Amino acid sequence: MAVFDRERPETTAPFRGCPFLNVSVEVPDPTHPAHQLAAAYKREFARRLTDIARQAGVAAPETLGEQLALLFDSAAARGTALNSGHTHAYARSIAESLVDAALADAGPATL
Repeated sequence: MAVFDRERPETTAPFRGCPFLNVSVEVPDPTHPAHQLAAAYKREFARRLTDIARQAGVAAPETLGEQLALLFDSAAARGTALNSGHTHAYARSIAESLVDAALADAGPATL
């Protein structure tokens, strides 16, 4: 849940969201090294979330990892469009629901 606990820095500058998403938009050529680096980072981010979900014992860790990564990216993109750092707080509440549901689907823990 910590990835959704973001506070916007005190600044008058516009909220720019995720630099990796920004690179992907500004350098749309998928063969360009900058675009490839951004895509690799995004894949790694989802993989790390998947690993955490797996460690938590959810039934479908790949699904939860991708859902959380998509939710994070969506909050960053919406925050950029609205010039708001508050979108991650809304995303966090959705993430909590996803995690709770995934844990409930896993059933009781076995020791």
